[in-house]
Amino acid sequence: MGARRPMTIRTGGCLCGARAYEIDGDLEGVWVCHCSLCRKASGSIGNAILIVPKDRFRWVKGEDHGVTFALRPTYTITRCKTCGTPLPAEADARNVYVTAGTLDTPLGKGVRTRLFCASRADWDRDEPDVRRFDERSS
Repeated sequence: MGARRPMTIRTGGCLCGARAYEIDGDLEGVWVCHCSLCRKASGSIGNAILIVPKDRFRWVKGEDHGVTFALRPTYTITRCKTCGTPLPAEADARNVYVTAGTLDTPLGKGVRTRLFCASRADWDRDEPDVRRFDERSS
């Protein structure tokens, strides 16, 4: 029998470091929702999330350091009490919806699904002469 490949563990957390989590195993990719609620909640094009089975997600720091806002019966947002980073939503019985931007380790996958594309903001597109800047190394 061949050697078993070690399980991938991905880490993430909020901007100030008060909350941190781990995810076991590989993920299928990012889901981006363009609905008006997700645009308002993120202040951007929408919410980019990873759908993670609950048994593969765990808080390793600051589990009680979040505040959840119930905006509608089916829509909540959890944020860090200190820095306001949008954090994983745990309202579902089976899955945790992890905000993709809070990952600290590479995902190795891209966007898999886009939801409510007809609701995209009219500015959610590149102009023909868009400028692009690479990250500066320090």
